[in-house]
Amino acid sequence: MNRSTTAVFALVLAGILYLSINVFSSNTLRSIHLDLTEEGLYTLSPGSKRILTEIPEPIHLRFYFSEKLSNQLPNIKSYGLRVRELLEQYVNLSQGKIRLEIIDPEPFTEDEDEAVRLGLQAVPLGTGDSLYFGLIATNTIDDRQTVPFFSREKEAFLEYDLTRMLFNLSDPKKPIVGLISGLQMNADASPMLRFSGGPQPWAIIGAIRDAFDLRTLDPQQGVIPKDVDVLMIAHPLGLNEAALYAIDQFVLGGGRVLVFVDPFSEATAHTRKQQGQRALELASSNLEKLLNTWGVSVPTDHVIGDFEAAQQVNAGEGGRTRVVRYLVWLQMGPGSLNAEDVVTANLGPMILANAGSIKVLPKSGVTVSPLISTSTQAMRMETNLVRFGPDPSRLLGLFKADGIRHILAARLSGNVKSAFPDGPPQSPDKAAGKALPHLKESGNPISVIVLADSDLLHDQFWLRRQNLMGQDIIVPISANADFVINALDNLSGSSDLIGLRSRGKSTRPFDVVETMRRTAEQKFLSEERKLKESLEKSKSRIAELESRAPAGGGNLLTAEQQAEIQSVRAQVLQTRKQLRDVQHNLNRDIDNLESRLKFANVGLMPLAVAVIAAILALFRLRRRRRAGAARS
Repeated sequence: MNRSTTAVFALVLAGILYLSINVFSSNTLRSIHLDLTEEGLYTLSPGSKRILTEIPEPIHLRFYFSEKLSNQLPNIKSYGLRVRELLEQYVNLSQGKIRLEIIDPEPFTEDEDEAVRLGLQAVPLGTGDSLYFGLIATNTIDDRQTVPFFSREKEAFLEYDLTRMLFNLSDPKKPIVGLISGLQMNADASPMLRFSGGPQPWAIIGAIRDAFDLRTLDPQQGVIPKDVDVLMIAHPLGLNEAALYAIDQFVLGGGRVLVFVDPFSEATAHTRKQQGQRALELASSNLEKLLNTWGVSVPTDHVIGDFEAAQQVNAGEGGRTRVVRYLVWLQMGPGSLNAEDVVTANLGPMILANAGSIKVLPKSGVTVSPLISTSTQAMRMETNLVRFGPDPSRLLGLFKADGIRHILAARLSGNVKSAFPDGPPQSPDKAAGKALPHLKESGNPISVIVLADSDLLHDQFWLRRQNLMGQDIIVPISANADFVINALDNLSGSSDLIGLRSRGKSTRPFDVVETMRRTAEQKFLSEERKLKESLEKSKSRIAELESRAPAGGGNLLTAEQQAEIQSVRAQVLQTRKQLRDVQHNLNRDIDNLESRLKFANVGLMPLAVAVIAAILALFRLRRRRRAGAARS
């Protein structure tokens, strides 16, 4: 066999080997992958793996994806591959309990008819075709869970959504959450009213119902139903003694409670504004009779301002608009959340508004574990400062940090006594026709989570609604709903789903930039305050000097006084110029740092690659020249 024949034969063998390896790897190595992301975003979490190992019956997944049509939309095509690979991971780890069927519903086929019948969302394309990208999951008793359309905007929630579907199909019985609320959450809005444009429930209601059996309660008769697993109390208003007693006995009997009280609820003030002064009264809620027995107090006379966590808003001043920090609208990042508690560990940023503080009462015997706390750049501010409308600039002018980390949310545990030591205020169980035994103290440590804010439940503070190709989707902007579901999950005894909700959602802010920004703003506020004080003194001095002139005319001011007025006016102009300079230079250092970061990321790396390539090219050229010189 000559050399050319051997070369051709080797190439043919190499081609066959290449194809064989690709076929073998696509069939046997599909489940093997290397996840190099810092948080392991492409690796199933331990919670998902535990749920998969505990699936009691087979589950059938039908993944509808218009793969051919997706060639027109590279973004959807790549996300479709991401979803498919994740589903295949579920199949590989389920020990044969999950069966995956991948369907490409081509136009005018039975597969497309079936997709429509099952409620999948069809996204029309410009060509007249419709693209499908959804999932149907069923168990052996035909319980069904559906993802109408996988939106890329919700990629951070992909694993949680899929695992929750499997969890719900594996354990169809959802824990029962009893809701007592003074908020107009429209939790009981009928489907007919919702579809006809009637009052819509808050989105948090739908999020809770996805994972729990939510029931609205009326505790005024003095009893909480026995089948309630967790009691959720949101902004309690007008609870009579019988209702307070019912909650008291529920907790003493081992019931778990999630409480949201609020010194000032913006949501209530806005939704009830037609009630005038009554709306302002309803904006404050407390549960002090019970909370004091449980070892804490949440006063309504103040809200918490936190310079470090304050959100930036547009504020008008002197006919101009500028961006300032609104001290009572807080974005609580990882540094404010308890990383040791399962409810807040790895949770994304939360947004709170006009939150109060939780005070620990002495000698209560109750363990109070903070879940959410402020920074040390915080202070208590009178509730009346926000009761009649937002005024960010005024709050900034009054701000002076007290150096204390205020508790905004906490877990309470320990043995407690009844808030009704003398027994029930009235017959506690009229409906049942018999009195329940009065509990004077808890038999076991109580399990209560308290949060000094209820606005975090409102849509405004945790989501944005977007229209994607005709489909209305909810895109969370904070982890408020995650906190609520985590807390309910934890109180109801389920924890596997908790670790999934925040995977891939953690923002990666430029910490150095943010620190510089806060420092610059604090310096700006300090200098601005001094300049404004100087400006007011100068104006007052001018007014004082001018007031000495008679009203009828004539100028009786001395030459010295007139010269002083001119000097003070020049000082006013100079102060105003300094004030403008301070405002103009506020973000100069920050902008310079951001420019350097952009250059490093956008320009420096390609430049470095080009330099390295040039060096290698020169090195190779020199080697060739040396080799040529050696041969000659």
